[in-house]
Amino acid sequence: MAIETKEFRNVLGTFATGVTIVTSGKAPMFHGMTAQSFSSLSLDPPLILVCVDKSASMAEILNKTQCFTVNILGQAQEEAMWYFANKDRPSPPDEFDEIDYTVGETGCPRLAQATTVLDCVVREVLPGGDHDIYIGEVKAFVEQNQDDPILFFRGRGRTLAPDESD
Repeated sequence: MAIETKEFRNVLGTFATGVTIVTSGKAPMFHGMTAQSFSSLSLDPPLILVCVDKSASMAEILNKTQCFTVNILGQAQEEAMWYFANKDRPSPPDEFDEIDYTVGETGCPRLAQATTVLDCVVREVLPGGDHDIYIGEVKAFVEQNQDDPILFFRGRGRTLAPDESD
């Protein structure tokens, strides 16, 4: 049975995920991309993974810089989620002109409004079909706030229902 790419993407969209923005580059040539394919991998050593389309400009930047920051988004960052997913946004060095950020331990941008940031160095890159799997060793992290997460489900940003115990 042949699997249609669009149908497969829609099926995968029925799994709710958190949303991150992966940032990399060296000043002033910073770049970011919205990513759902993020996961913890190991506590000892502290490893995470992100999956990046081999044809994406982020893949070239990651291969060159060998570092990145994962910015975990809260529900107030839906605009940032769509900005970094938009292929028509400004290119570096203008991409971060309107973005509030600081530079993390690896030299990559930490988004000021992200709930949590993880500064990583690339430890290994594994092939995964049309994507590469970047295993990052976490060198520093900061929980910047405790906002509820933004979720991605069926092609839209979603939020958690209020907790009755709050």
